[in-house]
Amino acid sequence: MEKQFWHSKKFWAAAVATAVPIINHVWGIGLTQDAMMQIVTPIVAYILGQGLADLGKNKSQ
Repeated sequence: MEKQFWHSKKFWAAAVATAVPIINHVWGIGLTQDAMMQIVTPIVAYILGQGLADLGKNKSQ
C-alpha cells in the first residue's frame, strides 16, 4: 500500500518552508529576508538530503 503524502516528513517540512514567508507577509511578523533564509535553507537542505537518501534506498530494493 502506498504511503499517503501527508504522512511524509518531507511534505511537512516543505509546508513549513512555504508557510514561513507567507505568514511573515500576511501577518507582518517582521522577519527580515536574512532571517527567513536562515529558517528555510536548512529545511530545504533536509528535504533534498532525504530525497537523495530515498533514491538510494529505493535503488537497493
